[in-house]
Amino acid sequence: MIDIHCHILHGVDDGAKDLEESVAMARIAYEDGIRDIIATPHFNELFLITADIVERKLEELQAELDRRRVAIRLHPGNEFRLENKAFIEAHLKQGDYRHLGRKKSHLLMEQRWTDYEADSPEIVERLLDAGVRPVLAHPERHFFFREDPALLQRLIELGIWTQVSADSLIGVNGPEAQQFGRWLIEAGLAHTLATDAHNVNRKPNLSAGMAVFEEIAGTEARAALEARMNSIV
Repeated sequence: MIDIHCHILHGVDDGAKDLEESVAMARIAYEDGIRDIIATPHFNELFLITADIVERKLEELQAELDRRRVAIRLHPGNEFRLENKAFIEAHLKQGDYRHLGRKKSHLLMEQRWTDYEADSPEIVERLLDAGVRPVLAHPERHFFFREDPALLQRLIELGIWTQVSADSLIGVNGPEAQQFGRWLIEAGLAHTLATDAHNVNRKPNLSAGMAVFEEIAGTEARAALEARMNSIV
């Protein structure tokens, strides 16, 4: 399995606090059945973790995993937040963030927690025109999508992929996120799953989410889901 959203890089954001915790998270991920992890530190106004930092930390962690014989392959990424129009415009132009993986064909994007970014449809179209598929992080956790699913459905119709979090599906993020996450699967609107793990407590647990997905959608849908996620790297 591949985890496309994980805050495993050490000492850069609110994820792993140091190299030891990063290694511990990787061990947990391996035991869970994960073999590839896209490291996605935050790219927002609070944690502006740029591509050069991602690459340096990724190299450090991969070397340590190899030294300790933890068979996890790391790939670069960011979780790009739609902070405001100026932030979005500036950084999309500068390109100082990392796409998911080396292909530069997908970008993990996150909505603000306070409100929906009204320019989201325009941003999605802009990225798609540039050959980049935006992947929307944990929409089931955002109240505005739960209150008005049409907002999310419009983005999906334009071509965005959704990323539902395993914790949501097993109830860790509350009953509303769990219910909406399961509805997305039932409606065929869950394009990818990920852990959004941050530490050894909020840990990599992709197998739990996959089990829920397969229970709801079936084995063929799970195989298609995994193939879609593998295509990113």
